[in-house]
Amino acid sequence: MAAAAPEIRHRQVEANGITMHVAEAGPASAAALAVLFVHGFPELWYSWRHQMEHLAARGYRCVAPDLRGYGGTSVPPDPASYTAFHVVGDLVALLDALRLRQVFVVGHDWGAIVSWNLCLLRPDRVRALVNLSVAFNPRHPSAKPLDYFRRAYGDDYYVCKFQEPGYEAQFASLDLKRFFKMAITVETTGSSAMSLQKMQSSNKQITLPSWLSEEDVSYLASVYAKTGFAGGLNYYRCLDLNWELMAPWTGAKVQVPTKFIVGDGDLAYHHPGVKGYIHKGGLKRDVPMLDEVVVIKGAGHFIQQERAQEISEHIYEYIKKFSTDPTRELSKL
Repeated sequence: MAAAAPEIRHRQVEANGITMHVAEAGPASAAALAVLFVHGFPELWYSWRHQMEHLAARGYRCVAPDLRGYGGTSVPPDPASYTAFHVVGDLVALLDALRLRQVFVVGHDWGAIVSWNLCLLRPDRVRALVNLSVAFNPRHPSAKPLDYFRRAYGDDYYVCKFQEPGYEAQFASLDLKRFFKMAITVETTGSSAMSLQKMQSSNKQITLPSWLSEEDVSYLASVYAKTGFAGGLNYYRCLDLNWELMAPWTGAKVQVPTKFIVGDGDLAYHHPGVKGYIHKGGLKRDVPMLDEVVVIKGAGHFIQQERAQEISEHIYEYIKKFSTDPTRELSKL
């Protein structure tokens, strides 16, 4: 008889002046080796359900919060409250609250950006990193992010549209189940604009792939129906502010053992210059402890769900190399 899937536990944790909803699986002890999972947009802790089950069954304590602005976590109203320092601060405070001195970190999409910044700002808290989809993007001192996006893709590009105050109200008119079906199963390698207008007007029949269920879509839709999308959009609204605040880290390296995984059908992999940066030495220059880059054939953006078993195994095989130190320091917090 197969072993029962590890239970996923839920709780609220006070951290960095906000209340964070945290999903956990595996051992509850602060002495257990822990993995912190960091989700992207438009997602929740739920994106990591498969990896949490896989790693919890192998003895790891899995911790997957809803980030600031998402799900069961506080949603500060000021867009300027979503900078890299706020979000990294939330994660550091969460680790302190859970008495976890050092963790493995796994990030995807915006969660990958947050994870790169966590490693840049507090490498002492990260034993090793596995990032999915979005490569490290070093700060370019002469180019603000929004100026770049407008030049490259025009004002109608979704990153630019998200800057408009109140734009989140446009999501309210959507059939959210249909929106998530379209957003998560999108197959494109172009400069796709997440165009809500196109989504609304599309008559395309959506057949869910085997890796995404009606139950999955219903969960996301029900949570976002309660919370709205303002929190997630505020991350995009801090792009230029982050660029200003991160000036002291211009040229800084990510000094953490790292594995990077991307699907060859992922939009983020096809942005101009990204492939060359990843494969021709740029990423290794900026992330000197980069051990491996994995490109998964035929996979799209939501890779930890689309290729759940494969990604879970990649994460496990990498982090177990750093899991055998019997003298590891435990928190004295």
